Amino acid sequence: MKTAYSNKEYRKKGSESSKSFLNELCHQSPFLVINTPCGTGKYKFNKIGYDDSNSLVVEYILVMDNKYQDSNVIAYKLGKFYYLSAEQVLYAFKYFANT
Repeated sequence: MKTAYSNKEYRKKGSESSKSFLNELCHQSPFLVINTPCGTGKYKFNKIGYDDSNSLVVEYILVMDNKYQDSNVIAYKLGKFYYLSAEQVLYAFKYFANT
């Protein structure tokens, strides 16, 4: 599991503007439905940070929603947090926009 760090000293050029853009995008559409290996769950945007290799990581938190019956299994086996790369988040939004 990745750990998001929000206080790294080293930042790649342009990464702060990317972080700002992703932050705004995630605040405007904070929910994602994610098909995990343990079932499908609803997740809400929590925060953006950096992993150990200084790549942007978006953290989502599992929402315990009765519509998604796998939520308890997901929470038990995977935990309540789900981490996505910036590319994965943009791909999810692109897929959502095209449907």
